[in-house]
Amino acid sequence: MSWLRFTKGTGAAPILLCVVLGMLTGCGSSTPGRMEWVQPTTEAPRVGTVYCIRGWCGIYSVGIDQIAAKLNAQGIRARVFMPEQYPELAATMVERYKNAPRHEPICFVGHSRGVDSSLIIARELDKVGVPVDLIACFDSVDETTVSKNVRWCYNFWMPGIYGNTNLFRGIPLTQAPGSTGQLFNCNCAKECRSWRGNWTNHINFDEDPALQQRIINHILEVCPERSQWVPPGSISSNAAR
Repeated sequence: MSWLRFTKGTGAAPILLCVVLGMLTGCGSSTPGRMEWVQPTTEAPRVGTVYCIRGWCGIYSVGIDQIAAKLNAQGIRARVFMPEQYPELAATMVERYKNAPRHEPICFVGHSRGVDSSLIIARELDKVGVPVDLIACFDSVDETTVSKNVRWCYNFWMPGIYGNTNLFRGIPLTQAPGSTGQLFNCNCAKECRSWRGNWTNHINFDEDPALQQRIINHILEVCPERSQWVPPGSISSNAAR
């Protein structure tokens, strides 16, 4: 899969523009996440792990780091990864979660290429029967489908501003056949315009404080306090069904 599919005649100018804008608006960290962070269970006050994935090369994703910090402060284990790590992260998660049926909730938060990475990893987990509790998206670029193992997906997106290329764009998502989860496509240029600030765009989408809080609230719902969580497959869980 190419992550820089520009139409003919676009040239290198858009890429240079991305770099310049990143320098002007503030860049995220390019430090890769560590695979030892991938654990089916945690010791945090709330259950679950949130895998937060930055955009292209870590640029424009200051908000991903902010969301992770806010989640950790509220007792949810959140760790930040680079989008280019998705092959290794997917393989590691498959290996560690597939034989842990009582694992805690899995959540993803992604920005731009980080959304693409989240959707790809979820698809790999689906192949081995591992459910994903929630994916929160800020402007998916190329990946269009939410796999059937995803219970909740919140896709905050806005149309692109550079013709028909994949530069600075978001897209609506669809669910894979057989899905029983919930998908919410929130077009923040139209019906969900009031949810974002006046200057929110593809580059700083993940930094919007109101949208950040919406995502955090959704994650709090699927990652309850440890004393209130019923592990999958337990007697109480089966009785509740």
